[in-house]
Amino acid sequence: MSKPLKEFVLQVLAERSRGWKILQALQFGTAAVVADADSGWWRRKSTRRHISWENAVNKLIELAADDSDCVIIRHHDTVSFIFEDTVLVRLKKADMALRTSNYPTDLAQLFHEHRKDLFGFNGHQRVEAVYIPNRFDTGIVWAGIVAREKRVHLWPFELTEPVAVPVTTLPTPVTPPAETLARLKNQAKDDKKNEKNNDGEE
Repeated sequence: MSKPLKEFVLQVLAERSRGWKILQALQFGTAAVVADADSGWWRRKSTRRHISWENAVNKLIELAADDSDCVIIRHHDTVSFIFEDTVLVRLKKADMALRTSNYPTDLAQLFHEHRKDLFGFNGHQRVEAVYIPNRFDTGIVWAGIVAREKRVHLWPFELTEPVAVPVTTLPTPVTPPAETLARLKNQAKDDKKNEKNNDGEE
C-alpha cells in the first residue's frame, strides 16, 4: 500500500461535498457536548471526547446516507468511512501539533504504517479527520485531514466551508450596423465596377 497522496485525497473528499460533511459532523459533535454540559456531568475529562466522537460519527453517518460511494465500517470498537473504495477516514481529536491521543495499541500503530494492509481492506489510503478543540472544549480551533507515516506527519489540509461562487450575467452583445461590417475583397471590386458603369450610363 502506498502512502496517502494529498491531491488524491483532497479530490475524493471534494466530491459530493464530503469534506464539508466531515467538518459539519465534527462541529456537531462538539456542539452536542456543549449542549449537554448543563444536564450532564462527567468525572473523567476524556468522557467529553468520547461523547463528541459518538455524536460526530452518528452525524456523519446521517450526512453520508445519500453517498452511494461511501461505505461505513463498524469494526474494532471504532467506525471507518471508506470513500470510493480508495480513501479510509476515521474521526479523531488532536492537539495543537496535530497529534491524536491514541493509546499505542498494535492496531493504532498499524493505522499509520502504510506498507501494511489493515482491517482486511487492501490498498486504501488511510487518513484521519481531526479537530482541535479550544481550551474550554466549547468550539473547534482547527479541523482538517492529516496523513502520517508512523510518527512522521506527511501532510495536512484544512476542512473549510464550501465557497459559493456568485453567478454573473454576461452582457448582451451589441450587433453593429450592417454597413460597418467588413466586405469580402471580390465583392468590393464588383461594387467599384458597378459604380463606374453607373457613371458611364449617366
